[in-house]
Amino acid sequence: MTDRPRRWYLSVCGLDCGKCPIRLRTKEELDYWRSQNADLDKVRCGGCRSERLEGKHWSHDCKLVACCVDRKGLEFCAQCADLDTCDLIKEFAESYEHHREAVVRLREMRRVGLERWLSENGCG
Repeated sequence: MTDRPRRWYLSVCGLDCGKCPIRLRTKEELDYWRSQNADLDKVRCGGCRSERLEGKHWSHDCKLVACCVDRKGLEFCAQCADLDTCDLIKEFAESYEHHREAVVRLREMRRVGLERWLSENGCG
């Protein structure tokens, strides 16, 4: 892993980029994308907070990052007053189980307080 702090690897949407097989470029992940005839140079990501350029970031055009970071100036969607009514978060949570888990993580961040949650989860 790199020298970046653990907090850096938590995405705005609550996903844990530190464990992401795309970011880690695991053999299994690359084998899967190879079987899909994907360009393996595009199957990479430095994490949600990395440089958002196509070919360097898996979701370079992520609507959640654009909303949370670019438009609202927040670090996590958990800080947004609209978290529980946000259509982007609802759509995100409907797509995959690990996305639903990420939204649960965001709600827990909000419930206990962001800094406390980060500290208690080794991200402070």
